[in-house]
Amino acid sequence: MVSDISFGRTIRTNAKAQPRFPASLETVEQAIDRVQELPLATWRASHWRTASQSLWDAVDFPADGGRLKVADKALCAALAAEGWLDEAPPA
Repeated sequence: MVSDISFGRTIRTNAKAQPRFPASLETVEQAIDRVQELPLATWRASHWRTASQSLWDAVDFPADGGRLKVADKALCAALAAEGWLDEAPPA
């Protein structure tokens, strides 16, 4: 059984993100599920396509910490672009 890939931290979203995203995200798989449920008009924005691809790359190469870091940053950038991030984006 393959376990979920943890970001190694909790990514916090604000109330504007709901109901699309929960108040916190902890795994790549949880983030993928939420991104895939976005309305098509929202998902078409380049920041969501970038986040989606980065998240899938992290799943495809789970031992590559660099890809996980890129996925974290891309997800946070997409959330921030929508005004849904409740934390400072990672550097």
